[in-house]
Amino acid sequence: MHKFVTSKFTLGILLLSGILLSLCLLQADTKVSGSIDWLDVATEGALLLLGLSWLALVLQARPGGKVTQLLIFGLLGYSLGCYMDLLDEFFINHSLPFWFAFLEKLPTPIGLLTLTGGLWLWREEQITINEQLRTREQFFRQHKLVDRVTKIYDARAIRHQIVLNRNNAISLIMIDIDNFSEINQRDGFHQGDKLLANIAQMLTCQLRSQDLVCRFAGDRFIILLPHCSASFSQAMAAELQLAIARFGCQASSAYVHYDPHTESAAADAENLISQINREMERVKQARSWPKAV
Repeated sequence: MHKFVTSKFTLGILLLSGILLSLCLLQADTKVSGSIDWLDVATEGALLLLGLSWLALVLQARPGGKVTQLLIFGLLGYSLGCYMDLLDEFFINHSLPFWFAFLEKLPTPIGLLTLTGGLWLWREEQITINEQLRTREQFFRQHKLVDRVTKIYDARAIRHQIVLNRNNAISLIMIDIDNFSEINQRDGFHQGDKLLANIAQMLTCQLRSQDLVCRFAGDRFIILLPHCSASFSQAMAAELQLAIARFGCQASSAYVHYDPHTESAAADAENLISQINREMERVKQARSWPKAV
């Protein structure tokens, strides 16, 4: 969420904590240190810190929306209950004001119910997001593999998926942006990165849900198409070339196809990637495009 909203929540929590502590000090009698159960203080303090740390993570990582609101209010209720339990350890029970019991007992169950509702909606949200991201991830989520510029995986994810699909008919398509170095020199690196990001987004939208697109290196993208024929791969490569032309640039494409029923050896990731690289070099030379640096 926005830093301003996070700051407001932090200030509100500190203010509420101070008010509750002040009211207890004014209306109740404190225990002597010898009668305080310090083990309870430690455990209840740890629960409070955990609740607040979860709240901080949600505030930092989640965008606004209904799911986020439910998670926040659920964690606020849970944390309030933990805070009241912690205060209870420092004050004599019979001297506590009547409202203390309500704030000690009600916020935690209400907060947990609200949090459960938020988690259920988060599950539905995540299912939808997973469908949207399937051409970027293919059920393999590793944030360290995400390319910083294009926000899709790098070539390591393709290698992983080739291994998983080694018993299926698969194709690799490589897309190379022609004369990309000239685009960087003419428009600047920022515009070049923006172009790559836009092309990556377009590729993920053009492909089937079972396909995977990754940034291979520089201005090259590599695409894995499982369960397809060579003719389908060729047609897809040509279609993607036409789609890239709408961005005002040209691209070269190459593809290789592997069928376990006709090949004697199992699919090897490095071998297939070497093949697609050689095929791309052959295509580039045939079209007389200077290789981008």
